[in-house]
Amino acid sequence: MRTVVVVAWVTVLAACGSQGEAGEQRAPTASATPGATPVVAPAGAVDTAPDLTACPSRASLEEGLRERTEPIRVPPVLRHVMRSNMDNFAFSTLGGATVCVDASWIESVSDPALSTDKRFASFDWGGYESFGHIIVDRSGRGVVADTGMPPVASPSGKLLAAADLSESGFGALNAFAMWQVEPTGLRELAKQQDVPPAADWRIERWAGEDCINLSAVAWDKVSEQAGDAREPYRARRGNRWTLEPGRCPGP
Repeated sequence: MRTVVVVAWVTVLAACGSQGEAGEQRAPTASATPGATPVVAPAGAVDTAPDLTACPSRASLEEGLRERTEPIRVPPVLRHVMRSNMDNFAFSTLGGATVCVDASWIESVSDPALSTDKRFASFDWGGYESFGHIIVDRSGRGVVADTGMPPVASPSGKLLAAADLSESGFGALNAFAMWQVEPTGLRELAKQQDVPPAADWRIERWAGEDCINLSAVAWDKVSEQAGDAREPYRARRGNRWTLEPGRCPGP
């Protein structure tokens, strides 16, 4: 079962709209983006349409893995930076180039967002027995990261953490992971798929920039009778962001 992570991203986006022209879909009531301090677009940044023809051809899917028969509609909030066909989402970078997302197996998108500085685009996606959350960093040559679900930002907004862990493994990340927001691009700091045997992993809160609190339910306590017997875990910078029992120092 997918655990809903409360997103602690600091810069809130305005995203509104409804069904409209081809390539559009209803946008969310609100969303957010990495960074406590917005990253200003570089001098000379352009707002050009992406080039779908620059995206690669995708391998044919097995029958039944895709039900839709037309391209996914581009959400209104992303209409100036995104284009869509059956197999690709194309996003323009801040420098006017194109970065591509493999959309061949995606059935739908929801909660699209674009940061106020236009650096980050993001959306949830769903497909055949799968789901994820894609962030497109439009800085530099462009970076695409699938965080499984909306990540939780550190107080400074410079670190992003996501815990997409479930028994089904349908999430695109299927791990606990950490990223750093660089002046240009996102850098993955850690990705841990081999985690302690537990269920319902949840990010609780950041304790400063060097430690993050999580919790989970031990397998032997996962039952209606046991209730929500959550056990504390943490990930520390000094331990290379590896999950371990315990809580971060501090209140």
